[in-house]
Amino acid sequence: MKLLLICGGMSSERTISRMSCTNILKQVNKNKYETTVMGIDEDGTWYKLPETTTNFSDDAWLAGAEKIADQFAFLKGYDVVFPVLHGMYGEDGTIQGLLEMANVPYVGCRVFDSAAAMDKVMAKKLFAMAGIKQTPSVYVKKRYDGKFVIVNDDTTETEDVKNVVLKTIGLPCFIKASRSGSSVGCYKVSQEEDIMPKLEEAGQYDSHILVEKAINATELECAVLGNDDITVSRVGQILPHGEFYTFESKYEDEQSATCIPARVDQKVQDYIREHAVKAFKAVDGHGLARCDFFLDKDNGEVYLNEINTLPGFTNISMYPQLMRDLGIDTPELIDRLISLAQER
Repeated sequence: MKLLLICGGMSSERTISRMSCTNILKQVNKNKYETTVMGIDEDGTWYKLPETTTNFSDDAWLAGAEKIADQFAFLKGYDVVFPVLHGMYGEDGTIQGLLEMANVPYVGCRVFDSAAAMDKVMAKKLFAMAGIKQTPSVYVKKRYDGKFVIVNDDTTETEDVKNVVLKTIGLPCFIKASRSGSSVGCYKVSQEEDIMPKLEEAGQYDSHILVEKAINATELECAVLGNDDITVSRVGQILPHGEFYTFESKYEDEQSATCIPARVDQKVQDYIREHAVKAFKAVDGHGLARCDFFLDKDNGEVYLNEINTLPGFTNISMYPQLMRDLGIDTPELIDRLISLAQER
């Protein structure tokens, strides 16, 4: 079978994409797949990478690469595509739409599920319709004229952003770029004077911004696998070294850790597993996703944080760890994801 892995991309998570792809290439069954790796640089140029390149995480990852002139024809030359892309243009339905038009099976969620899950603001609306508990939040939009406004549920706009945040959400709060991942463009704000500056910073990553109540929480994650019949993992726990699970604590801080199963009550774990499947179905998910939850240490409530439709596949990423805990090692997981892609 001719398998194409796509990595890199134009998002702020392109380095993590390359780390994930390196691990997948290492784990894929060489006897079952004739595997090619395609790289997208930060300017959006496509390259076919040499077969001799096996580590895409360093700065020389494009050395000896061949520029692809006809991208659409190139995609159609493969039996299945694994878009190992995180963030904008890779996880938001963009590449999925291109693959749909090329009529090539691909791993992961389809166009709508990807776009809906990627946008934290819009995903919250779907989860609310499904009756899934979430932390209180407001939607802030950066207009094309640079002005920030609150977008209300009835689509009207309010310009007094800071006072609405203080009155509705309070402090501390989190300010999150809506369509960014790996905690890029995410800031914890504890002082009133920091609200607008942090909105400005988040606005550099996305025009849609979520302002969410900060709670004293344990961070828990659950992995799902499937199209119609969903396999759900046990619950894993994030043990960040620092105030919350930032990009640096995920990938650079060796003192951050994870544990499976989570160190929480079994009733909480059962609730999370049930609602991970519910969240996946709420966005009409396909293939795989990692669902992230908060357990409020003060009142015991469990809240859905977000759903990630193309979770990291590095050697330390939670999704493959949760699958290994189920007895599904990474080579078998890759096989299953490819079978699910062909099933659709």
